[in-house]
Amino acid sequence: MRAQADAANAMLDRIAIGIDAYRGDVSAYPLSLELSRLAGVLRIHFSLGERNLYPFMMASGQPQTAQVARGFQREICQLTLRLDRFSQRWSNSRAIASDMAQFRCEAEAIISVIRERLQRETRELFPLADALADRFNIVPGFDDRRAVAAG
Repeated sequence: MRAQADAANAMLDRIAIGIDAYRGDVSAYPLSLELSRLAGVLRIHFSLGERNLYPFMMASGQPQTAQVARGFQREICQLTLRLDRFSQRWSNSRAIASDMAQFRCEAEAIISVIRERLQRETRELFPLADALADRFNIVPGFDDRRAVAAG
């Protein structure tokens, strides 16, 4: 999950740079491609949390760990829905080019929300997951689905 979070952060950076460097219709296509990549990486990232990490943490027998995992899990539906709406609305370069000011406004807002979420995962969620991985002798990072299933 860390690798996906790192990739998503890099994509967010490229989108922000692309918005700042926007020079007309020709700049919209690379933005639409990067947005598509971002949505794909985040869908995988969120799905791994939903299917593997959060259930593992909630079943850990550690109340604080379970509570943190439940909190992250509760947020995921709303964030996924928001990302899907944004991605659908701005799914092609024509949509972006036709209303760049609105795209910029909405993109800055969703970038901020996603960055905050990824930062909180790094600060709050991953250290608890690492502690569980150590406890159960699982490969840290939860990048391998087999490692989570083995716990």
